[in-house]
Amino acid sequence: MKKPTLTDSEWKIMKLLWRQSPLTMRNIEDSLKAETGWSKHTIISFLKRMLAKGAISAEDAKPAKLYYPLWKEQQVVDRETRSMLGKLYDGRLSLMVSNLISQQELSEEEINELMEILRHGKGGGK
Repeated sequence: MKKPTLTDSEWKIMKLLWRQSPLTMRNIEDSLKAETGWSKHTIISFLKRMLAKGAISAEDAKPAKLYYPLWKEQQVVDRETRSMLGKLYDGRLSLMVSNLISQQELSEEEINELMEILRHGKGGGK
């Protein structure tokens, strides 16, 4: 069964939980308030949806519930990358790279990084 995906708002919370967890709802609110302007009630709604998806878990604690991620960051990033690649580029990495290169000028450092990634990939290494 395919795992549900995260909305852009849920990604913000997951990234925060991956960086440091467990966190209380108040910790999440304080960390994201300046960037998002979300109210306590908005964050509670997101947390409920994420709990229902099985992305996070909550542990009753004093004085407040503690939230932590259940999904592993690299697994979610890999899944979302494959999904985006399939959706936008018919699964063809070369089309995505070509599009990105045509959209912006790359620095010498970025070109060297890409070349190293390609060399590494050709050898079958991870």
